[in-house]
Amino acid sequence: MDTETSTDKPLPNRPQEKMPALPKGSRIHKRPLPNAPFNLRQSSSSSQPVFDLDGYLMPPRAAHTVIIKVSSKAPFMSLVKRVRKALENGPQKTKGLPLTARIAAMEVEMKAKDSNMGPITDALDDVVLIGTGRAIQKTVEVGCFFTRDKNLLVIPRTRSLAAIDDIEMDDDEVDIEDGVRTRHVSCLEVGIRWA
Repeated sequence: MDTETSTDKPLPNRPQEKMPALPKGSRIHKRPLPNAPFNLRQSSSSSQPVFDLDGYLMPPRAAHTVIIKVSSKAPFMSLVKRVRKALENGPQKTKGLPLTARIAAMEVEMKAKDSNMGPITDALDDVVLIGTGRAIQKTVEVGCFFTRDKNLLVIPRTRSLAAIDDIEMDDDEVDIEDGVRTRHVSCLEVGIRWA
């Protein structure tokens, strides 16, 4: 076997260039991850796809969607309670409405179930859990917890976020200026809605 020809092929997942080495006497200051573009929520009437800063095609979001950021140290039951509370206060809540409003809500539900749209194009979730890095495990655990409920639909989606780091020089005597660099972070979105 010829080992040289097998190594000449670039791997599909390998980045084009490595990050440059940090200059001596510098340190990295990580900025908070960019927020999801909440103002870019797509209504069902608009036909234009919505892209975020990384070129990721955002699934359509309803105006009532609650977005919960998951951290690796967040208590499990606290996240479950937050999701349940958001689901109870969501648009499916018809308790206390007059009879005509309840019937209208049921008709809207039936029309949504009759339309044969796929889970990605019809991702009008009531709650979206977003976890990055070490918090992906906790996000998966919370999503799996809600799969036991037959009335809920749980849809996981993966993506990557571009995070920005500041490079700060410790020494004031060095002539090198502070810089900025971009890294990519794995992200998991779990959409939960009423089935």
